[in-house]
Amino acid sequence: MTDKEVAEKIKKLQAMAESVRTGGKGTVRRKKKVVHKTAASDDKKLQSNLKKLSVTNIPGIEEVNMIKDDGTVIHFNNPKVQASVPANTFSVCGSAENKQITELLPAILNQLGPESLTHLKKLASNVTTQFKNSEEDDVPVMRLARPKFALAHGLIADPSDETSTSIAEAITRRSGEEATPWPAGEFILAPQQFENIYLGETFTFYISCVNESPETLEAVEIKVELQTNNQKVALNCTLNGMALTAGESKGQVINHEVKELGQHILACSIAYKTNSTPGPQYFRKFFKFPVAKPVDVRTTFYNTESYDVFLEAQIENTSNGNMILEKVVLEPSEFYTSQPIVHHLEAEAVILLEPKDIMQYLFCLTPKNVGALPVKEVTNTGKLNIEWRTAIGEKGRLQTNSLQRMSPGYGDTRLTIERVPAEASIRQVFEVVCRIHNCCNRSLDLLLTFDALRQPGMVFACTSGKMLGQIPPNKHVDFVLELLPFAPGFQSISGIRVQDVFNKRVYEYDDVAQVFVN
Repeated sequence: MTDKEVAEKIKKLQAMAESVRTGGKGTVRRKKKVVHKTAASDDKKLQSNLKKLSVTNIPGIEEVNMIKDDGTVIHFNNPKVQASVPANTFSVCGSAENKQITELLPAILNQLGPESLTHLKKLASNVTTQFKNSEEDDVPVMRLARPKFALAHGLIADPSDETSTSIAEAITRRSGEEATPWPAGEFILAPQQFENIYLGETFTFYISCVNESPETLEAVEIKVELQTNNQKVALNCTLNGMALTAGESKGQVINHEVKELGQHILACSIAYKTNSTPGPQYFRKFFKFPVAKPVDVRTTFYNTESYDVFLEAQIENTSNGNMILEKVVLEPSEFYTSQPIVHHLEAEAVILLEPKDIMQYLFCLTPKNVGALPVKEVTNTGKLNIEWRTAIGEKGRLQTNSLQRMSPGYGDTRLTIERVPAEASIRQVFEVVCRIHNCCNRSLDLLLTFDALRQPGMVFACTSGKMLGQIPPNKHVDFVLELLPFAPGFQSISGIRVQDVFNKRVYEYDDVAQVFVN
């Protein structure tokens, strides 16, 4: 093929590039037709649904006004109105406009009855008041930081150091400024910033009612409630039934222990009467503030063979300031008794936690009655009570939810060692007292056998193939093992086999204890 023919082929391919699909031979591309849905189709669906409800046309409607809560009105001029009273359905079709209530009220007052007129006047008054006070109804609450001692600007001298004392006396004679033994001064410094409010602390605030009008207010009543994500709590406010002259104010300090996390809203409702306006007047104020978590508690459980449970608790300071832990106590459930494991020197120590510091505690939980309830079914261990103090001695306290542990997987049977000697003499028989527990919900017929190959340094000096009898659910039986050591050193007791006679299942117990042979 010549160059001229090749060039002609290329021109033909380029001309067909727009109409040929990539990768195909001469296949014309499919053109996608975009169909735009019209409003007429939606109207047809609406009309078909209205026909199912058996709506009827209401003639003679010149306009329809829908008043919303924010004071605006959806206005329809000459609409098509249909209604189905049994289905409680009304349909208004037409072009709508959003208007203010003040634009329509003068024109429609003559068309309203007495009740509707009173309702609209009240609504217009409330909407006007709402727009006036919209910027004041939602006010954030910021907690004032705790005061602190001002730093001493003079020379700090140690009274027990003679050199420091002599230098301080010389400076005092020259400048007249006395030395101080403390880095903090005698005065408290006013706070300059706002702090967070934490769970478990006491939220203290001052509510003040000021009469800013030129006339006397009668029957002033104030209600204060705290709204959380889960509940509303009415706070004890005694500012009720009082009268306030022009410019007079009355207030009260209210305390509340914060018990929930998240957003809190302090709602203050004020009702009063005046001589110039008929009826009682009413308005509300809302103050929002978040509640953060002061400490983070992480727990770990350790199960032992003797049914004791060890609880490791790590307490981290997640607040922005220092705190002193005064009390960390485990309140056990009804099935356990609790004992803290702490060094005698640490028991009286003052524990200061800076932000992000972690303090670790250890508790031992002992069952009150092992035979009363299967211990493996008890998952509720108790609750942690934590108390602390922050700056200026402000107190906080928390109680955790019930701490749940994972049930130990003992299986159907469990072997424990009740008595074993710490050491034994070579070639002399010693005894070991064992206890087998039935941890399932049915009675077990158990057969005791031994595997001598599992302990090369000792041999069993008792009968193998002994019946232990029938053990009821959640009960136990004791048996004695006689062992003869013939090798010195630490010897491990192994090779104990317990067989369920009913289903022929064998439970193996190895390395259950160690004995030093000399």
